[in-house]
Amino acid sequence: MTGMYDLAVVGGKTLTPAGWRRLDVAVRGGRIAALARLSRRQRHLCRQVLDARDCLVLPGAIDPHVHLSLTIGPGMTTADDFSSGTRAAAAAGITTIIDYTTPEPGQSPLSAFRARRRLADARVNCDYSLHNVLIEFRPGWRRHLARLVELGAPSVKLFLIYDERGWRSDDARLVEIMELGRRLGLVTCVHAENNDLIRLFTARAGKRVRGAAALAAARPPLAEEEAVQRAILLAEYCRSRLHLVHLSCAGSAAAVAAARRRGVPVSGETCPQYLALDGSRLRRSDGHLWGCCPPLRGRGQQAGLLRALARGWLQALATDHCAFTRAQKDSWGGDFTRIPYGLAGLETSLAVTHTLGPVAGVMSSSQWARLHGEGPARLFGLWPRKGRLAPGADADILVWDPRLRWRVRPQALETSIDWNPYQGRLLQGRARLVVLRGVLLARQGRFCGPSGGGRFQKRRPGRGS
Repeated sequence: MTGMYDLAVVGGKTLTPAGWRRLDVAVRGGRIAALARLSRRQRHLCRQVLDARDCLVLPGAIDPHVHLSLTIGPGMTTADDFSSGTRAAAAAGITTIIDYTTPEPGQSPLSAFRARRRLADARVNCDYSLHNVLIEFRPGWRRHLARLVELGAPSVKLFLIYDERGWRSDDARLVEIMELGRRLGLVTCVHAENNDLIRLFTARAGKRVRGAAALAAARPPLAEEEAVQRAILLAEYCRSRLHLVHLSCAGSAAAVAAARRRGVPVSGETCPQYLALDGSRLRRSDGHLWGCCPPLRGRGQQAGLLRALARGWLQALATDHCAFTRAQKDSWGGDFTRIPYGLAGLETSLAVTHTLGPVAGVMSSSQWARLHGEGPARLFGLWPRKGRLAPGADADILVWDPRLRWRVRPQALETSIDWNPYQGRLLQGRARLVVLRGVLLARQGRFCGPSGGGRFQKRRPGRGS
């Protein structure tokens, strides 16, 4: 190790392939230059030294499922835009997010991608990439998807629901896209719920259940688990990469695990809200605030999903961050089908999962770190540049205080909403320092980096995790 380093993170326990080791992290030119015990003289020669004593040092987290600046209807756009949302992400220890394109009817995938880039590029405060949403598909768009792979966005998202919006992909379209995905190296991400069952149960729930609790009755576990199984069978037939987003049921996680054992190239994610919040929230007088899709489940599902993560049945943790203010949520007017679905999650994600995982003894701290870093990096083509601490990787570094206890207060957060799904909750673990490509982004849970310093990250078609 020779020469001066731009930055060194010293004194912490650093995550390596062999586990946690007492190693310092040296940075030069925005990349990791070395993992080693730096001498006092070497530290003195560094331009900046960050103290990680009593902390864990791990790769900056990657959130592969985020919705910022998302318009869901006339006059209704998520409260967090690309600026505030990425400030919140950075404050929490997330250095890379993957958002989604938002195509208009008839708009080509390539046009939607370019429009989303124009909106985000100058505003993001952490690194980002995009999944390509397909609400329809025309034969001439095959070349668009091939071009998107070249541009570093080798993933698409399909919905098996939202027939009323014209977004639903039937089984034939799903097979068509999966077959194309196999040839191009695309990952097909699927929102898996059964549209017909939801229509049936929605009609029944409206007559039998009052308030926001009807949301859970309208979208029971059966609706998700059937659609998950169907998507897996089609992916197996097509021999195509499938990723199942925001799984809320233990049965869905078990289906992913069973498919992977027989060699199906499928992966899955779940979200903090499905681990920490249960369906009783929907029965409150303000239960509509917790309306999300899929809905919050029972406590048995929470425990089952935590076990699934600990057993390696799911490969990533994501937030599905989709934040609305209290006033926006209140616009539902008592009709559960008009609730703006979505919850804020970026700023609390790692603390919630750390509290429920390593602190509770459900999983090791290295498992937890990999679900937030290496897992999504491998799944979506960011590995080995991101998701690991190793020479040559981007210097995205999270210094995590595993003992710090703090209570969630909306007014103390970076996000743009006036309430939080976890408000008042006591959590353990928080980001002490967050570094993006060698630049300090956040300190003690507050953003302190340069505005607009994030970059679009080209991803490579990968084999997954």
